[in-house]
Amino acid sequence: MKKIEQQIAEIKKELKESPNDGDLLNELGIGYHMLGDYEQAIEYYQQALNQQSEAVKIHFNLANTFYEKKDIEKAINHYMNALDIKPDYVPALNNLADIYELANEDEKARELFEHITEINPEDPMGYFNLGNHHLRNNNSLEAGRCYKKAIELDPDFHEAYNNIGFLLKHLEQYEEAISYYKQCLEIEPDYEPAQKDLKACKEALQNS
Repeated sequence: MKKIEQQIAEIKKELKESPNDGDLLNELGIGYHMLGDYEQAIEYYQQALNQQSEAVKIHFNLANTFYEKKDIEKAINHYMNALDIKPDYVPALNNLADIYELANEDEKARELFEHITEINPEDPMGYFNLGNHHLRNNNSLEAGRCYKKAIELDPDFHEAYNNIGFLLKHLEQYEEAISYYKQCLEIEPDYEPAQKDLKACKEALQNS
């Protein structure tokens, strides 16, 4: 916290020399967002946009701050603004998909998550996020396919191994689940969700 406050003070000193520097104003917004002072963050982001109205990241940062304030309509507007400028901007697409999902607009959310995998087909995180969407909607088969694709693209994606283990555990396929949890822990030995569920699967096998 203290380090962030020091950085804010340094940026304000720089702004005295360059008061219309959109990058500095954006950095101030980020600093206040990190402090949880969303009103100040919004004020500086809006000042930054006055200087750089086509800056995708500033619209994105402002949208995130409105989201934290539960002002969902304004958050959506600024994610849309970011996407108007850069239609393939994945962070905005992903956050917008999350908002639609929270609003129970699952079809819109799924379309966006799928779109992300289409525009960025070599990024395992896109498939992982799509898998999580399917998981939250109880579509285990599609979720598993997405996690396996994420692993194909990144064999060290430990969370994807863990999530396949989670699916198998809930299908009571304990031996297969154990295999995936072990692979997860080979990559990330301290990953607590896998440690916990691996133990549960072993206990379930002993009691069967």
